[in-house]
Amino acid sequence: MEEKMKVKIIYKKSLFVQLANRGHNFLYTTRNRKQPKFQCFMFEETEELNRDLAELTGNVYGEIKKYKKGR
Repeated sequence: MEEKMKVKIIYKKSLFVQLANRGHNFLYTTRNRKQPKFQCFMFEETEELNRDLAELTGNVYGEIKKYKKGR
């Protein structure tokens, strides 16, 4: 059985542009359900994409954040 491709949703246009410039596989756009005047950008989720996302957002790749309950 074939594995389904994982999709990563990007909500920020400037982040979309940076990821597209780095050559990541952009799939399609769709309207943001909560704020219809904005677009969501869909990329194929890969380890390289996750590493670049961490680098561009100032996080450490593989870092696990613990959130308080109720947030």
